[in-house]
Amino acid sequence: MLLTTDGFTTNFDIKDHNILIVDDNPTNLAVIVDYLEDSGLTILVSQDGESSLKRAKYAQPSIILLDVLMPGIDGYETCRLLKQDPETKDIPIIFMTALSSTEDKVKGFKVGAVDYITKPIQPEEVLARINLHLERSFMTTILAEQNNRLSVEIEQRKATQQKLNQSNQKLKAEVNERIYIQQELKKLNDELENRVEKRTTQLTKTNYLLQQEISERKQAEAKVRNSLEEKEILLKEIYHRVKNNLLVVSSLLEMQSNCFDDPEITKVFRNSQHRLHSMALIHEQLYQSKNLKQLNFGNYLNVLTKKLSESYDTSEEGVEINMEVESINLSLETAHTCGLIVNELIANSLEHGFVGRKGGNIWLELKQAESCGLRLQIKDDGIGIPDNIDFFNSDSLGLKLVRILTRQLEGELSVEQNQGTCFTIQFGELDYCDRI
Repeated sequence: MLLTTDGFTTNFDIKDHNILIVDDNPTNLAVIVDYLEDSGLTILVSQDGESSLKRAKYAQPSIILLDVLMPGIDGYETCRLLKQDPETKDIPIIFMTALSSTEDKVKGFKVGAVDYITKPIQPEEVLARINLHLERSFMTTILAEQNNRLSVEIEQRKATQQKLNQSNQKLKAEVNERIYIQQELKKLNDELENRVEKRTTQLTKTNYLLQQEISERKQAEAKVRNSLEEKEILLKEIYHRVKNNLLVVSSLLEMQSNCFDDPEITKVFRNSQHRLHSMALIHEQLYQSKNLKQLNFGNYLNVLTKKLSESYDTSEEGVEINMEVESINLSLETAHTCGLIVNELIANSLEHGFVGRKGGNIWLELKQAESCGLRLQIKDDGIGIPDNIDFFNSDSLGLKLVRILTRQLEGELSVEQNQGTCFTIQFGELDYCDRI
């Protein structure tokens, strides 16, 4: 067994120890002796107290197993005598007896025993207790040796302490020198603090001036914001007045058209009114919107087609306008141009696409194109464009406007005729300078 104590490592082996067993009963001796010898222990035997005193003094066993009831002097007296002898007083003694009362056990401990085993004896228990006390005794011996070593080490440390004291004297001299240097450093630090204080005063003044400047800038920003708000209000008012003026012009055209009986002239006036209404509607939506730069063109188309339906009375004619428009924001210029195109194409379809038939459908679609840009498509299931009319070279004012407005958008226009007419315009929103 390897034992480690405070940095000292030693090997404990129970086979290195001998045991003295004192018992007047040969049967008991035979049982315990056989078992302990099988465990590797060296066994010494004595059958009475007098002979055990001599045997213990001569052999110096590591531990003694002592019976209490023996002829001659009993176990208690034998233990007391062993403890009185300087040569045997440190040997651990374990009583083995049939006496099991508390008084007997206390008496055994009082005369110096370290343990008490009652009969009938269990060899395994005896071996375990022997092993325990041998380890304790062994550790006591080791600790004593360690104490001796520590005493030597203490003496060495005392000598080292004397050397340290001498070193301390030198250190004190160095400390005094450092104290002087520290005082000089303090003077320099005080001087630096004075400089810092002056600099702090300067920075405080500068900070005050900066705060004043920041406050002035905030006031200027507030004025700019107020000015922008005033401009927004003014721009809304302008949009409102433009819308009203366009509607006034539309009303004047309507009054003027009443002076003519020719249906073609009346139709020209009505088409002009529709164009004015499409532009007025944009300004109406802009001044009602929070964003004065753009409007939701999807909402605009819904309102525009509704007004065209009312104007041409599509419910009576049996024509249905189907909408599929996304919520897309357009600038004022782009919205004006697109609105006029939609107005021309739907008005043209309502006016010419279903002549001689009862009812039909018009489809209006506005979507974000898969590539960059937008796709506007207007188609119907009407009679289509007559074969003798070339759309791209037609002198019709409405068709000319569609071509011109498409070029203004820098878009691409295509026309298909298959069970009706389909106009498709691919375009991107143009960039314009900000007004606000």
